[in-house]
Amino acid sequence: MRSKWIAVVVVMIGAVLLLAPVAMAQKLLCVSEKEMRGQKTIAACNAAGDTFAYMDKNGLVRILSKEELTLSLAFNPKIAQMPAFSVKYGGQAAKIPPMPRIGDQLQ
Repeated sequence: MRSKWIAVVVVMIGAVLLLAPVAMAQKLLCVSEKEMRGQKTIAACNAAGDTFAYMDKNGLVRILSKEELTLSLAFNPKIAQMPAFSVKYGGQAAKIPPMPRIGDQLQ
């Protein structure tokens, strides 16, 4: 009986550890639009001159300049295709995808 209890506790701890990074993911949020719910991509919003903020897993926010966002999109093109969300709907925003390897971009 004790071994079953220990197994249940281990499984529960594992589930929490797997779900915690998803709940506190790094996101890009559009701060110049109040009602953005993924109607446009981040690239389209950037082209329109919208301002974005980077929110890290701890909830700290940093406003990105246009140059910082453009350079980020150049290094990680997957970000450009993501739907854009405002701060109000930030919980629906996808986490930032991992950056491709540098060597893959040079070929």
